[in-house]
Amino acid sequence: MTEPQIRTVLPPERQLAVLRRLAKAARVLADPPISSFAVGAALVGAKTGRVYLGGNIEFPGAAIGQSIHAEQAAFTNAWHAGETGIAALVVTAMPCGHCRQFLWETLGPKSSRFSVTVGARTQRIDRLLPHAFGPADLGGKYGAMSAPPARLAASGNALVEAARAAARRSYAPHTRGHAGLALQLADDSVFAGRYAENAAYNPSLPPLQAALILRHLAGKTRVPIARAVLVAAPAAIDHAVQAEALLALVAPGVKLGVVRAARK
Repeated sequence: MTEPQIRTVLPPERQLAVLRRLAKAARVLADPPISSFAVGAALVGAKTGRVYLGGNIEFPGAAIGQSIHAEQAAFTNAWHAGETGIAALVVTAMPCGHCRQFLWETLGPKSSRFSVTVGARTQRIDRLLPHAFGPADLGGKYGAMSAPPARLAASGNALVEAARAAARRSYAPHTRGHAGLALQLADDSVFAGRYAENAAYNPSLPPLQAALILRHLAGKTRVPIARAVLVAAPAAIDHAVQAEALLALVAPGVKLGVVRAARK
């Protein structure tokens, strides 16, 4: 199986060529049983220079909006590893409108200087998404990868704490619906995902999807989910509604625990 994170820092003169090969290799990380169209993405973290991979993931029986795009998977891989920006991104297929909007939000005020490479073409995101609507239009100062942590309090066991820690690092500048969701598998491994919100709302990445991406990249998709806990701040949105619908498909019989966090 292709390693989802590569610690070697690529020399600038070889970066794009290597990323193109890695993006193609990342297609083995895809799981698209609905479309049968595997997409791979490879990105370089701006903080460390390490490479992070991702592939698209689909869930039969779920609403199509529950699907995960390759760019979102690679972003989640890097963001949860502590990266604060993206230096380069290569994808095996041209990003759809959903992903162009998602990337615009993720990178924040500096997003217009970011480029995406597909095959031999490299284009700035503001060319791929002209006249974009993003966080700045709603008074936002940050993108998902550069936003400061939220101050949240929640009491409970270790799984609740893992979800709370994820919620603190989540990105919800528009609704203030900070949330994290932790999955405990049958082998006792834990994967905690963060919410990544979008000004356009629809491309937002729910915390359960983020946790499922991390589980998938760790090669543990076949290890059953034993427990799931959502920690969410009070807001006008409810993450539990969407999470319960998808959890019922990927882990039948597992009840979602919900803990409401308090703001400090």
